[in-house]
Amino acid sequence: MAISTAPRVAPRRAARPVARASARPRLAVVAAPSTRRSPLPFAILCTLIAVVTLAAVLFLNIQMSDTSYEITRLQSTSQKLTEQSQGLQEQEDELSTPQELGKRAKDLGMVQAGDPGYIDLGSGKVVGEAQTVQGASGAESSSIPAASIYEDAETYHGMGNEGD
Repeated sequence: MAISTAPRVAPRRAARPVARASARPRLAVVAAPSTRRSPLPFAILCTLIAVVTLAAVLFLNIQMSDTSYEITRLQSTSQKLTEQSQGLQEQEDELSTPQELGKRAKDLGMVQAGDPGYIDLGSGKVVGEAQTVQGASGAESSSIPAASIYEDAETYHGMGNEGD
């Protein structure tokens, strides 16, 4: 088999005749005309985003303002309660002094105790002599009436856990 090295020649096409007036025009693929979209939906979307953003900022601003007023009110209440607590602490300190306790005890009818007697636990003997103390009027009665919780003191009301 022999291989030919001669160049291959492509068949020639016939020359095209020049277009005449009555000849059909040549057809070509044309892109579809672009439909122009309305900018209205985009404008509405942008406006909606701006309105929602402004509403959110306004809402947050109002909430922060309300919270600020609440914080101010709570701080004022806290300061008043702190001052009241300090006043009560000072009053307690004043009323718990030994002089004030002695005065209030005397107003309630209490008297100072006399010399007490002691028991020596090792020997079991009484050391010293206990003295009875007479009140300011000479009687040993209490000037404070017994507390009454209920109007009818004779009726037993129980502890509340008896289960009727």
